[in-house]
Amino acid sequence: EEAIELHRAALGLRPSGHRDRSSSLHQLALCLSDRYDSQGAVADLEEAVTLGRAALELRLPGHPDRAVSLYDLACDLRTRFQKHAQMYDLEEAIELQRAALELRPSGHPDRSSSLHVLSLCLSDRYDSQGE
Repeated sequence: EEAIELHRAALGLRPSGHRDRSSSLHQLALCLSDRYDSQGAVADLEEAVTLGRAALELRLPGHPDRAVSLYDLACDLRTRFQKHAQMYDLEEAIELQRAALELRPSGHPDRSSSLHVLSLCLSDRYDSQGE
């Protein structure tokens, strides 16, 4: 709870155009996602997705943290798919994980995480649609 409050305060000090705004958005999204995992408040998951999208918009191609934003947003979208069974969330999660993989070539320390979550998403799609 305190981490969320502090990240909200930091975000307030990093208005649009601030060079570290994407970091504040991303960190707050992570905390809200963690709170959703522990408490199950759907509003936390929804806000995490919204903030994750905003962070990704600021982390354009070439940004050193773009892959982590792609990965984390995809994870939240997969979680939301598991909650609401909306295929568009899962399809977007697959697309984002594939984009993250492009930024995590063979030998990258986080490549296995992206491969793992992508495989989970594809398995979810199979379970849902038989594809």
